[in-house]
Amino acid sequence: MDPQQVINESRPMLEQFFADIGISEAGGGVANARLLGLFSDWIDAQEIAENDVGYVVARVGAFVCEYLIDQHSAVRFIDGETIKLRLPIDASKGVFREFDPYAIALQLVRGRQSLKKFLSDLRG
Repeated sequence: MDPQQVINESRPMLEQFFADIGISEAGGGVANARLLGLFSDWIDAQEIAENDVGYVVARVGAFVCEYLIDQHSAVRFIDGETIKLRLPIDASKGVFREFDPYAIALQLVRGRQSLKKFLSDLRG
């Protein structure tokens, strides 16, 4: 899929998904601390079949982007065919962390690691 299309569809997809799984109402926002806790707990409670990994990874990656953009002034950009985030660590000194949020999401889902803990540790 075209990376720009993924970016354009990210928020509406998350809004609908969160409404579908019952952790927020459609149009209720997608990137706050309350949703982080609820979504992380939801993921932790799931048995994710191999054929569902891509579906869950897409939502986790989108959430990581939207959460870090809204809560921590990250910047999303396209590098070739890859969506990346640039997260300020010490912006006054020009220190940033760049990473592929979808690759991280795959590691979190496959490794059964906590989304909440990852985002907390990332800001460290």
